[in-house]
Amino acid sequence: MYKVIDLFAGAGGLSLGFKQTGECCLLAAAEIKKDARDTYKKNLVDNETEFEFIENVIGYDFESLNERLGEIDIVIGGPPCQGFSNANRQRNHLINLNNALVKEYFRAIREIKPKAFIMENVSMLQSDTHRFYDSQLDHDMIEAMQQQGKNIPMRIDKIIICSRSFHNIDVIEVVRNIATVEQLLLPEKLLALINTLNKNKNNERRLPNFLLKNKTNIVNEINEFVLENELVFGEMEQIKNWVNILRQGLLEDRKVSEITELQDLVEFEKMLLSVKEIYQNQLIGTFEQRDNGIVFIVKSYSVLDYINAILGNDYIQKGETLNAQCFEVPQERKRYIVFGIRTDILGEQEFQALKNPDTYTAVTVKEAIDDLTKYDVGYAKEFEPVAYREGEELSEYAKEIRRNSTSVKNHISTNTTEAALERFRAIEQGKNFHSLSNELKTTYAKPERTQNTIYLRLNPDKVCGTVVNVRKSMWIHPTLNRAISVREAARLQSFPDEFEFVGTKDSQYQQVGNAVPPKLAKKIAEHILKYLKNSGA
Repeated sequence: MYKVIDLFAGAGGLSLGFKQTGECCLLAAAEIKKDARDTYKKNLVDNETEFEFIENVIGYDFESLNERLGEIDIVIGGPPCQGFSNANRQRNHLINLNNALVKEYFRAIREIKPKAFIMENVSMLQSDTHRFYDSQLDHDMIEAMQQQGKNIPMRIDKIIICSRSFHNIDVIEVVRNIATVEQLLLPEKLLALINTLNKNKNNERRLPNFLLKNKTNIVNEINEFVLENELVFGEMEQIKNWVNILRQGLLEDRKVSEITELQDLVEFEKMLLSVKEIYQNQLIGTFEQRDNGIVFIVKSYSVLDYINAILGNDYIQKGETLNAQCFEVPQERKRYIVFGIRTDILGEQEFQALKNPDTYTAVTVKEAIDDLTKYDVGYAKEFEPVAYREGEELSEYAKEIRRNSTSVKNHISTNTTEAALERFRAIEQGKNFHSLSNELKTTYAKPERTQNTIYLRLNPDKVCGTVVNVRKSMWIHPTLNRAISVREAARLQSFPDEFEFVGTKDSQYQQVGNAVPPKLAKKIAEHILKYLKNSGA
């Protein structure tokens, strides 16, 4: 049996695939979210006294773990894409060092020196537009690798800090001083309230309710902030001016969208948060004035160049974008997979990553979930398993998914408002929010900007799109006027019915959406094991 640990395990989709080979023993896993940990333990841990759970990989001593477990054979895991800085990725298509989790993963590889590793992540990792920034946190290590002849090409990039000026504020002087930046940041609670207010200022449905609940809170928070900063001058005077105008506007019941100072305040505070992030990550670079805005000039390098350099000649690694639908998973889900085998173990074998097959038979949504239409869904997170009925006609996929189970679990869905239900009734198979009449879009401030995955009624005769948190996306059952249940989402991810998710309802949906489909994971496991067995390792 090969000893396996899973870093960034989530609910355990990748681990399950390796376990299903019958040739792997799971000895440890890392997962920071409690509900996902509990799900993993419930389904994948055979002996808790012999299993080690790592809550946080940052700074963890993997060398000691390797000694305790008696030499780990395979390290698997997918550093979460949430680790990427969304703001900076959207604005600059760059990876922020908040995604140090990728680096922690490869630190684990260096310390453990397993026979093989698998890293799963979104396909953007193979793109040269997604990069790490040069930082004091590991600059010396990067320099040392360069001197050893390990090529990590650098290029000059820029982070856009803001694209405008602010009245009475010398922004370039502000951003060059972290003490000033921190002084000008609003208290966290007040900033959260103001951001939400700004977000809903044009939403005629949500704004009144928000103001009813929070106007007094905002006013009180502003009063406290102004009182605490009574004797400050300079840029803080402008901040105080903005919040005082906002407070007065709220007290006078002015139309929020007409308080222009609100937008100024929000944009300035967002800029400060971006600057603080740069200082926290110790990026090496300079702030510069460009037209009316500010940019941060910094060197960057690609993720894959970093991976190749950090592993050196110790591992041969290959990457490939795999589509889950090519491996009997009823959804189109593309993920970039890095396969690595230690060079001394690989020997003379010619190593290739697993590739998508040229021909395959897709499993449809109907084949995956149609049998569940006969079972009532629940609406509370506690769902009593329902025994399978006898004599049902099942697809081959459903038969396989049911094989080791006697009941339907996690068949819970989200409660539906009357407005949502009206939309459900109006949307045809394969259509989404954009197919609705304008009368049914009125609760959205900017319906034209709504994603195509929102209010999507699945087409039963095709695979579905990438399963995310289908509760938030409000995916609709192909034939019933209700949202997709947790169990149906799990079926679309190829989790067997015996696998039971725990935690809050939203957490269950999120665990399913974040997972690696077990069917794909098993194919990945079989591929890497083939090389290990051929080498006699």
